[in-house]
Amino acid sequence: MLGGWLVSRSDLNLAWMIGLNRSVTGIDPIWSFINQFGEAGAALLLMLVLTRFSRHGSALSLKCFLIGSLLSPALKSLFSHARPLGVLEPGVIHTIGAPPVSANSMPSGHSMAAIAAVTVLWLCIPHENKYKPYSLMLLLFGCLVAFSRIMVGAHWPADVLAGTGLGMFIVWLAVQWELRQPWTPYLQQTKFQWCLLICELGLVIYLLRAQVHTSAEQLAFDLIATVGAAGLMSRLSFLRKKGLA
Repeated sequence: MLGGWLVSRSDLNLAWMIGLNRSVTGIDPIWSFINQFGEAGAALLLMLVLTRFSRHGSALSLKCFLIGSLLSPALKSLFSHARPLGVLEPGVIHTIGAPPVSANSMPSGHSMAAIAAVTVLWLCIPHENKYKPYSLMLLLFGCLVAFSRIMVGAHWPADVLAGTGLGMFIVWLAVQWELRQPWTPYLQQTKFQWCLLICELGLVIYLLRAQVHTSAEQLAFDLIATVGAAGLMSRLSFLRKKGLA
């Protein structure tokens, strides 16, 4: 986070923005697709579904979302940095889709959500040797999602660095919160399982109805919504088997 702030105050921010943004071209649909996995609703849905069979997964996922929803806008307002398209001349950087032009660029919310999500998932994966390749692929994918914010022209490298640090910090806060005030026993109760199911349903509907600007963005949201729907049906099946539905 400190590194992101320092880079934002140096000439490296602009140089890295232009250099990185134009470093890997010709694969716009791929960057557009990957970029959507950092959307807060998409990240939360994936966390709820993929950590369901981990004891503390649901609690950490919800707490990360709540903390991030407070910290991210507060820090954006505090720094109030202009986005790349707000200060650069048209054509200086390559854009994909419709990246925002408004202020409040730092930290990158997508980077924060992506790194927080993969960190929570990493904590929930068993740490035996046979799972290490999956852990590495997971972390690599999170970094690609964060990097995609530069490639689509939405954020400065400094924003991505700050968002990455913030994402890890949020997970640390969520873990400390869970250690002191655990939600896990409550979330295992029937009524809260139903609340989680309704939350997943709402997120699936949100993603299916979300506004997109490219076909790759739509494909990403459709894929995440499909995973969410599968998780929703799995939770419903679990409740029925337990005689709770």
